[in-house]
Amino acid sequence: MKNTILSVLVENNYGVVARIAGLFTRRGFNLNSFTGEETHEKNISRITISVTEDENSLYQIQKQVEKLIDIKKVEVLDSKQDIIRELALVKVTLKPELCNKIKELTEIYSVKVIDIDTEVIVFEICNSKDMIDAFIDVVRPFEIVESVRTGVIALQRGNQHI
Repeated sequence: MKNTILSVLVENNYGVVARIAGLFTRRGFNLNSFTGEETHEKNISRITISVTEDENSLYQIQKQVEKLIDIKKVEVLDSKQDIIRELALVKVTLKPELCNKIKELTEIYSVKVIDIDTEVIVFEICNSKDMIDAFIDVVRPFEIVESVRTGVIALQRGNQHI
């Protein structure tokens, strides 16, 4: 099984997200994350799909998504080469031991403190899935109150684009 990122350009038409999600449901493929938003062109959106499947299934997924209505292009991205990020907000109980580590955490994990009061602190981290997972593991002992993640977004490096 291999974790793969699909970058899909679609026309902004009613039902395109439902058709893509429905394809995954009908075929029994499991989505790790599914994110999408309008691009710099108002009539085009980019949907980024993270899926873990075997090579044959991944090829089948790509070909079936390409056949759907309103799909302009589908690219399989290289997780080792391309730019892949996720955003997370993590609210943690503000304990004295954590106060002593805030500066260190911001340097090591490139997190930002976006809210702080007498009881909790909210960190924002935009990084790879692995780095976010590592950050969460580090702050877990301080009691995570709540957290939220966006799912994967990705672009090809350099002059390559879909």
